Amino acid sequence: MAARSLRHLIRDATLAKDDRPTVIAMHHPPFATGIAHMDALGLEGADALAQLLRQHPQVERLLCGHLHRSIQCRFGGTLASTCPSPAHQVALDLRADGPDCFVLEPPGYQLHLWHAGRLVSHTCVVGAYAGPYRFREGMC
Repeated sequence: MAARSLRHLIRDATLAKDDRPTVIAMHHPPFATGIAHMDALGLEGADALAQLLRQHPQVERLLCGHLHRSIQCRFGGTLASTCPSPAHQVALDLRADGPDCFVLEPPGYQLHLWHAGRLVSHTCVVGAYAGPYRFREGMC
């Protein structure tokens, strides 16, 4: 996404209209993850976005996709995160020359709950697994 398009999508005036807690969802994360081949496809205009977010402390979270992994990072004065994929996951290879590979780790998603005045995020896996079991005795 070009920086010009980013300014078109997220405007200072739009964020300034309301100081209620705000969540911004976008595809490409604006931060480097250490997965080199994915970072090469990163968001242009990330510095401008960080500056914009710092001016709007009501932005509670910046939710991103693209990485097919659960990753969290402080960005622009808020928490930015990526979510796992309901299909394959990008291989966790932090070498600078790591190949662009995927792995068949369990599919996943994130569930975001506004609870007691804050955003609580759960990273979940898709599939049927034994349980639930009580910690002391029997099934739940």
